[in-house]
Amino acid sequence: MKRLSFIIIALMVLVCVSAMADRGIDPVPETQGITTATTLDLVGNMASNTDIQWRITDDPFGLDGQPPLFDESTSYASAYSEDTYSNGIGLIAYDKNMDLETSEQLSGQWNIDADKQLEFVGVDGARMYSDEFIMVDGVGDIHSITELEMLCIFASEDAYFFPAFCNYAEAGSTVDMTVANVRTTTMDRFIVPTSDTSVELEHDILVTELIDGVPSSGTASAYMDVLIQEARGIQLIQEDSGPEEIISPLSERIEFSEVSSVHGDINVFDKQMNYESMFTGQGGSSNVV
Repeated sequence: MKRLSFIIIALMVLVCVSAMADRGIDPVPETQGITTATTLDLVGNMASNTDIQWRITDDPFGLDGQPPLFDESTSYASAYSEDTYSNGIGLIAYDKNMDLETSEQLSGQWNIDADKQLEFVGVDGARMYSDEFIMVDGVGDIHSITELEMLCIFASEDAYFFPAFCNYAEAGSTVDMTVANVRTTTMDRFIVPTSDTSVELEHDILVTELIDGVPSSGTASAYMDVLIQEARGIQLIQEDSGPEEIISPLSERIEFSEVSSVHGDINVFDKQMNYESMFTGQGGSSNVV
């Protein structure tokens, strides 16, 4: 029988948002890739920091011309950060692979992809601190005719235009431990070849025993926040005098927030968080008022 101090927390958050219009964005003509790999095995202390800030738009006036967002344009922002350091002497094993790719990515591929494994045993009360953060923020105006943008020829039967949207998702985790065995995976995708491919964000953290019978010790937490604002279609408003005005009114708003944390001797803390948003081509409408 397991001892009473045995703690298992296994939580999974899946936010699959079949959104009406979160369509991703095309890459710029020239693309880049940045890859780093770090391996540390030592007795001592360490510090490692990664920071990514990314903005991209198809607005003809470019990033400097926003706001406002030009008609039929899309703009995305993404950010990633990781900060890991010890405050004293300890036995440290740290491995991290980081990949940033600005070209279009299919499902199962990522624009930002980070994998980290951390093991630590503090000497004389030394601690290891590590936090990670990932964010994707997309906004789009009423966009081009669906049949010109979608590979699926049936999409335009339900939705003639891409409706407007403004969606934001972020996730992250933090550990502060004297004994640690931590693995994290963090990724997102928002630059896509066609609108048949979804926008995704994922962050997973797994804290387990250092070796059998020796739990990780300290504090671990993880969270996810999502704000979804979606239009359903378009409306053509015809005034008694003057031209028609095309609007895309807000039809859906979702706010989601979740935080989980543990403190003590940790045998398992497992949290998996995923956000997915895609254009379904269903439910679009075009009305004349």
